[in-house]
Amino acid sequence: LPAMRARAVLAACAATLLLVSALGAQAASAAQAPLAAQALAAAQPPRASAPVLDGISDQGLPPLSGAAARGPLPSLLADPLQGERHPIGMARYVAQWDGLGASPGGAEYEQRLEAWLSDVAAAGLVRVLALTSYGGPLPGPGEYGAELRATLARASAIGAPVAWVEPWNEPNNQGRAPAPLAASYANVAQRVCAELGCGVVAGDFEDAPGASAYERDYERALDFAPRDWGVHPYRAVARRDARSLLALTAGLLPGSRLWFTEVAVAYCRRGAVLGEQAQAAEAGYLHALIAALMPAHAFYYGVQYTNPASGACAAPGGEDTQLFGAGGRPRPAAASLLGSAGQPLAAFGPALG
Repeated sequence: LPAMRARAVLAACAATLLLVSALGAQAASAAQAPLAAQALAAAQPPRASAPVLDGISDQGLPPLSGAAARGPLPSLLADPLQGERHPIGMARYVAQWDGLGASPGGAEYEQRLEAWLSDVAAAGLVRVLALTSYGGPLPGPGEYGAELRATLARASAIGAPVAWVEPWNEPNNQGRAPAPLAASYANVAQRVCAELGCGVVAGDFEDAPGASAYERDYERALDFAPRDWGVHPYRAVARRDARSLLALTAGLLPGSRLWFTEVAVAYCRRGAVLGEQAQAAEAGYLHALIAALMPAHAFYYGVQYTNPASGACAAPGGEDTQLFGAGGRPRPAAASLLGSAGQPLAAFGPALG
């Protein structure tokens, strides 16, 4: 079969498997549970060929945290996560759109962003930058473009050019941008990157209710046809129900390349401790989801603590998606996504292109 037809067949098979698993998670009868387990098992190819994670997102540098600017990423990558044979190849950062100007974090934010760029360059990782707003009014396309150009120029000037730009992070949730405005940022980013030599990952949608309609409005406002599209399948993983995600990805342009630009599994969510076994179960579902949909890249949010703090789940709305706990101890979920005892899977690593 031609490549596109083979991909369509695979997508149809994946949809069937994942919908069965979703129904199994929600089933009223115990008889459906074995069927769901079989479907998830069938979705996982042997470890030697499984497409797993190849990127980390916002690792160790929470935006606007107020901590002193510093760069922990190289030391993090020297810990159990980074192996000589199968390294993580990409790093992603969600930055304030005017981070080099009058951003809410001021000069400290600029220092932190530059520290991150330098650190990931020193670690040999491909840099992926997503822009958003953590406060204040959303920019118009003109001022957005000027800030994007300045940020990319600064990254190149310090020896850490950005390879990929995600024009606006999660516009249908965190980024809170109307679809036509978010699409205008993508149009601007495409023109800037055509000049400066970076690629554009459009979308960055969360698989939230209404995402498919949002995607259609976004696509109608584009003046180019993106090859690469990002999604955040948080809800599919948390609920073990991929129907909204599948509806979203089915609406993307033919021949599109899918990225999981941000995803995680929760030890605690919104202040409620779920525990290590529940997190491991989510990790198994995520592994199956990646194997079935075969995203070109998958970025994990919160692999390992860099500054362990007690009581992370105690605060209202607290979240903990770490695969490694305090002291670097691998949690059970690490084995599902990174291999036995938290070591990388045989296929763990980038498939750049």
